[in-house]
Amino acid sequence: MKIVESYNTDESFLYDKTYLFIKGYATALNLNYTLKALPLARKFHNGQYRKGEVIIDGKSYKLPYVLHVLKVCSTIISLHLPLEERDLDILLASALLHDSLEDCKEYFPTGDTDLMTIYGFPKEVYQIVTSVSKRSGATEPELDEYFNKIKKNRLALVIKLADRSHNVEDLYVMKPEKIIKYIHETKDYLYPLATYGKANYPELSNGLTILKNKIRSLTEQAECFYNMYNEVIKEKDAEIEKLKKEISALKKKAKE
Repeated sequence: MKIVESYNTDESFLYDKTYLFIKGYATALNLNYTLKALPLARKFHNGQYRKGEVIIDGKSYKLPYVLHVLKVCSTIISLHLPLEERDLDILLASALLHDSLEDCKEYFPTGDTDLMTIYGFPKEVYQIVTSVSKRSGATEPELDEYFNKIKKNRLALVIKLADRSHNVEDLYVMKPEKIIKYIHETKDYLYPLATYGKANYPELSNGLTILKNKIRSLTEQAECFYNMYNEVIKEKDAEIEKLKKEISALKKKAKE
């Protein structure tokens, strides 16, 4: 299968620094799967964007989605996890591709296994990426099964926590009802996932602690702002109800 070679070069300045950092790191360590996944991630997510915008020199830009997978990968690099070179290569390549099966199905004409058969990634990458791929609107039983599957793969667990650590930075652009849903999911599943990882994969404990602390800090901030927002809404609703009653009373008095 031929991959579309083009991508929007006009917006690449928004993620070039992170892209080149990962490329330089992977080149120095001969992480060949990571080097293969890097340009593929850019091509797979070309034309996709994150919620929110960034203003540079007075001009507003949509954020290319590839920036998310790059940030997840660079976050994992910054943890300095004590992994063998092959495991590190598998982990970083999987981080770069972690949303590809969910969001870029046009590049996988015969299904998820195309990661191996078309693109030449090993079974470990396929297993990790399929583990962290989730159906939108998953039910509670489906979420239980999803997170239990992630628990069984230490590298998938790292990616899921790194993914959430970046996603919680964007809570401010979500609608209030989605914020509270996201907060509950984080408390119910991500905190226990981090705790499980620390207990069962002690060699990764330091890195998982860093990720959990970041997730907790940003989630608690978002919950605080959400509660403040809710209080303001309640106050305004009470004022509106009061005004309605006053207007109703005035209308009744005018008729008398």
